[in-house]
Amino acid sequence: MRLSQEQLARQLGVSFATVNRWESGRTKMSASALSALADFEARVAAESQHHGDHGALPATQTRFVGRERELAELSQLLRSARLISLIGPGGAGKTRLAIEAIRREDPAADVAFVPLEPVRQPQSLVSAVASCLRVHDQPRIPLEESVGAVLAGAPRLLVLDGAEHLREEVARLAAALLAAAQELRIVVTSRILLGVPGEVCWTVPPLDCPSAAAGVSDIAASDAVQLFIARAQERLPGFSGADVAPHAIAELCRRLDGLPLAIELIAGWVGTLSVPEILQQRAVLLDHEASADHPRGRKLVDVVRASHDLLGSDEQRLLPVLSVFAGAFAMADAAAVSDDVSGGPGLAGAMRGLVDSSWLMVTRGGEHNRFAMLETMRTFAAARLEESGGAALVRRRHAQHFAAMAHESEPGLAGPAAAQWTTRLDAAAADLTVALEWADEAAELDSGLDMAAALWRWWLASGRLAVGRAWLGRFLSGAGGRRDELTGRALCSAAVLAAENGDYAGAVRQAEVALGIFERLDLAERMALAATVLGSAQRYLGERAAARRSFQTAADLRAALGDRRGVSVAMNNMALLAVDDGDLTRARELFEQTLVIKRQLGQQQSIAIGLANLADVFIRTGQREAASRALDEAAELAVAVSNPQLIGTLRCNQGNLAAQRREWAQAAAHYEVAIAAHRQAGHPHDAIEAMIGRGRAMRQLGRRDEAVGHLRAAEALAQEIGNPQRQAQARAALADIGEATTAALPDGLTTRQAEVLRLLAAGLSNKQIAAELFLSPATVERHLATVYRKLGVGGRVEAARYAMAHGLASPSA
Repeated sequence: MRLSQEQLARQLGVSFATVNRWESGRTKMSASALSALADFEARVAAESQHHGDHGALPATQTRFVGRERELAELSQLLRSARLISLIGPGGAGKTRLAIEAIRREDPAADVAFVPLEPVRQPQSLVSAVASCLRVHDQPRIPLEESVGAVLAGAPRLLVLDGAEHLREEVARLAAALLAAAQELRIVVTSRILLGVPGEVCWTVPPLDCPSAAAGVSDIAASDAVQLFIARAQERLPGFSGADVAPHAIAELCRRLDGLPLAIELIAGWVGTLSVPEILQQRAVLLDHEASADHPRGRKLVDVVRASHDLLGSDEQRLLPVLSVFAGAFAMADAAAVSDDVSGGPGLAGAMRGLVDSSWLMVTRGGEHNRFAMLETMRTFAAARLEESGGAALVRRRHAQHFAAMAHESEPGLAGPAAAQWTTRLDAAAADLTVALEWADEAAELDSGLDMAAALWRWWLASGRLAVGRAWLGRFLSGAGGRRDELTGRALCSAAVLAAENGDYAGAVRQAEVALGIFERLDLAERMALAATVLGSAQRYLGERAAARRSFQTAADLRAALGDRRGVSVAMNNMALLAVDDGDLTRARELFEQTLVIKRQLGQQQSIAIGLANLADVFIRTGQREAASRALDEAAELAVAVSNPQLIGTLRCNQGNLAAQRREWAQAAAHYEVAIAAHRQAGHPHDAIEAMIGRGRAMRQLGRRDEAVGHLRAAEALAQEIGNPQRQAQARAALADIGEATTAALPDGLTTRQAEVLRLLAAGLSNKQIAAELFLSPATVERHLATVYRKLGVGGRVEAARYAMAHGLASPSA
């Protein structure tokens, strides 16, 4: 309860001018005024509980939802700790959780609940506690001493709710009362840590929210979604989670950071707006004036602003700066954007203050802790940054810091610390995107080219090929006809991603231009990389002689530079060509030689790739035990490496080994995982190999229709990306089971269009067809539009009939 100066003056029997002078600090309150104010605030605190049992736990008007794990942990703490502080940001549900935990753990406990929100003056704290305990003033005995004596008389649980604005006074009083009453237990809810010896700090987390990839059952079981539905049903009886797309509710709860107050406020709009409309307008709705009948009676922004007002000056200066981070960040990152390069005690102290005040969440790591802000609070802090006028400078520092990280990562990802660099970049993914966007929007072309050129290894290993190609394409289009080193680097990086993404002709064009730039500038190391990329694209196109020349050029350059890692890469590529040629003896020799170098250099991912390649040769030559040992070692190394392409390669090889042993069900399972991994990584030529393997396995399991489906999809994808080797393999597999290839198709249909038509006739939706064919749903729609036009049909039903009539549908379709 917040009174105006006029209302307070009437309550205390003084003039408005007197209250104004008190609050402005021009005069001090007299002893009698302080006593009157303490009595008044104590009375308000007691009356604010809205029940007749003075000091007991307040009654709740709504059903408690979820939090079973948190309640179990708090129950244990209530049995063992004397001072527990529930810490969390405003709206996290600290009070409600504390009340529920106490009721469940000890329903018969003698509880004194003291709401501190109405207590605005430190001098009123003891009086508020005394009022809740029905302790009265006694002549010549301090009131605090009387309170301590009453609490010492019998085991008691004292709850001090909302202590953040009286932190120092609550800390002092809690310590004094615990010393005076040995059986006393105290539970404090606050946004700020008290800092009292013996205090057990328990951070109240946001509600559990389902991930974007969660299934319907997981969404329904999550605490955040259950709370939304419960409060929506209170607002609109009859509302059911079945009335709304589950993922829409899940997305809404994620956007609200799982904050119970935010979810309760937003659920109040059910019945007025649809869930998609609420999701779209949530920021405006949360800032809407709360209705008088709402139990909280306040806006979320007011709760956040009150937390901000409690911060010290150092914390208030740092907080807006930290809002520039899109994801979790380390202390060194904070130092860079705040221009505190030392990361010294000043910064550390302010960071600790923000952690203790529940503005920053901490994720503890082995070497570095990481910090993050809830989106709700980050939005508030970002608004303060805009108001400060320093937003442009902070964003520039942020972009420059992550640009430097990207630049350093290129050699780092090629060295023994590759795993650490991958982890670091994965953690910074959102901020790297923000830095790239800043370079694009600020027309900082060189910075954008440098970042995009440097990140190719990370984009490749983490399966972000499409993302990387899009950024490189954007900055290269701005470079125009520039032919300097920076443009050459970007072209070479774009060629790598294009080659692995199935755009072989594009990769050749970009690699050749990059090679020409590096030759003119006499940059041998860059020339070697460009020649390697060019050779890979040529190999995928089936141009083995050209690929061999490119790989040999790269090998000669690496040898002249004394680059042992580069030499091992060149030898590995020569070995792959030997496999293509059927010279497995030579391939094994080269793979084994590269493994020796890789083991000496100690790069786990590189060793795992070498073992996978060697295992492939062992499988082809029938050396099953040797292949099994190599794959087991590679799989063990791959555990520490987040690389979907490597996982796909290993599982495909394991499928090949199981197929040799005629363990068809096991082989099919391995191929299925391999297909998914290669799709995730964006490597279509590798996915084709696994699709062919799964098709063969399905045939052996007696599932001919599925076998044909996989093999035709593989053939179509190979034709689409222009990989003759994979196309020949798919057609050979089709011939093995008596199926003709789709070389001649009616009405000008391409292989891909025929495959889309076949799956449509089988009853698959556009989304399912996209998943089967390694396409986006939008691409499937474009293919179908072309098919309808070529066939002169009006829709799916007519197209399916055409497919049946022309033998383009599976027999079961």
